[in-house]
Amino acid sequence: MNTRSWLRHTFRTLLRQDRGQVVVMTAGAMVVLLGFAALAVDIGFFARTKRDLQNDADAMALAGAQEIPNQGLANSKAQEWGTNNDVEPGEVVSIDFDTTCSGASEPNTITVRLKRSQPTYLARVLGITSGTLEACATAGRFSLGGGSGAVPWGLENDCFVDATFGWTYTLKYDSQATSGDCDSQGGNFGAMAVDEFGAGPNCTSIPGDDEERKYRKAICFGAIRDLCSAPAVDAGDCKGEAGDDCSGSPVADYELCTETGNMTGPTGDGVEYRMTHTSLACDTWEEVTFPEGGLRNECNPWLSGSPATDSQRVILVPIVDGLWDSGGRHKVTIVDFAVFFLEYPPQCTGNDCEIKGRFIETRLSGVDRAPFDPDSAVTTVALVE
Repeated sequence: MNTRSWLRHTFRTLLRQDRGQVVVMTAGAMVVLLGFAALAVDIGFFARTKRDLQNDADAMALAGAQEIPNQGLANSKAQEWGTNNDVEPGEVVSIDFDTTCSGASEPNTITVRLKRSQPTYLARVLGITSGTLEACATAGRFSLGGGSGAVPWGLENDCFVDATFGWTYTLKYDSQATSGDCDSQGGNFGAMAVDEFGAGPNCTSIPGDDEERKYRKAICFGAIRDLCSAPAVDAGDCKGEAGDDCSGSPVADYELCTETGNMTGPTGDGVEYRMTHTSLACDTWEEVTFPEGGLRNECNPWLSGSPATDSQRVILVPIVDGLWDSGGRHKVTIVDFAVFFLEYPPQCTGNDCEIKGRFIETRLSGVDRAPFDPDSAVTTVALVE
């Protein structure tokens, strides 16, 4: 065999040997590739199922929390939501009360535990046919602890006994009503210094996030200072510098100072601003509320936060403890909050400018929470874990 023929033979032999090795290597690589594909595809399915399961648990807990402290009804509402949204009965592991997912004791809460089996697809080549996923959610019902955006009026708590959805209440009095169990007295007409004292300038520009607002601007835009009810929330949870009088500095977070004077012009200006900056879709009682009670989400200024969709006629008003003394500024304690639909006032002229609102019995989202009090005018439900 000449040199040329020998080289040809040698190369053919090596190629035949390499073909066998390539087949083995390819088979091994296919197993690895299938394993990675199984991880990519099936882990994606598992992640989506886990997310859906957690969403179901969250929603069931929130639905049940609406009915706390009635645990039987809360259980039924949670189960009802699950049934209506394709949660299988066998997927409900447990529904417990007054304990969280982590096992901590917390009153007025509901905890929903779910499990769901997820089949695999490509992972079957590895002998894995399914997996079980679990989810847990705890939600509670709370009283409204406070928040920013309150208007500078105060409703005396004795006026608010047995409040009923849709009832009309006087939020600020005029000079014709200065005596009685539920009226202001001797020059105080129900106005509050929620940020600073005085009427302030017109609402021609939107204030900055840290700009405190005097009476007129506090009507237009709501208070920048977070208000708290006492003793539901630790004052440290709210903004505002504590003071011991009403001479200029804000008082403690669960207290307010009354404003002096009728302030007819600023009141009319502020209310007019709210009326003209309310969406046409949310400017009537029927558009803002449900017939059976409650505030529609699209008209909830604490939830939507957009002037194009929410209602500036929906306002948060502090409920204060007791009437205030005649003459001058005085401290009053916030004991609760209520949500009202602002009624369009009469023309504010002279000393005639009385402000009224219709009470909205609702459970707000997007506000601070406090321990649940069944007598609270406003409550909220929220996820705890």
